[in-house]
Amino acid sequence: MKTRREHGVTLIELLIVVVLIGILAAIAVPSYSAYIKRGQRAAAKAALEQAAQLLERNYTSSGCYDFTDAASCTNRAGNAFVLPINAAPNDGGQFTYLVALDAPPAGPAGQTFSVSATPCGSAACPAGSNNAFADPDCGKLSLDNTGAKASNGTLSVNDCWQR
Repeated sequence: MKTRREHGVTLIELLIVVVLIGILAAIAVPSYSAYIKRGQRAAAKAALEQAAQLLERNYTSSGCYDFTDAASCTNRAGNAFVLPINAAPNDGGQFTYLVALDAPPAGPAGQTFSVSATPCGSAACPAGSNNAFADPDCGKLSLDNTGAKASNGTLSVNDCWQR
């Protein structure tokens, strides 16, 4: 008599597949999250560099960073310069960083600037922003008129700005 062997998947085979999927997910999810944060950080750095270029262009035409025309720069009153960019978007169209002009570093009035990008998880971002976004690795990124870059996270400034 021949015995007929059943074809199919045993419970052990199924459990092995589930365990393998779990291991792959445990490796992939943190890597993907880090990749997403780096992408959002890159958008913030681009927004900071764009803001710095706008400020430099304003300085060239008016003679100072904080006012929009030469007369206002001379009188130290008048039309204040306002950044047209106030946030850095991510791929979903939500803002993840708030971009702002900081109090200028020490120096002659109107001759210095500092711009920063703060994660929306720790800043008052516009409506529709990703207010849950946090970046403890780099935290608040900043750039000044000398090109000096800074961050207040756990990683070094070079790690935050180079990658």
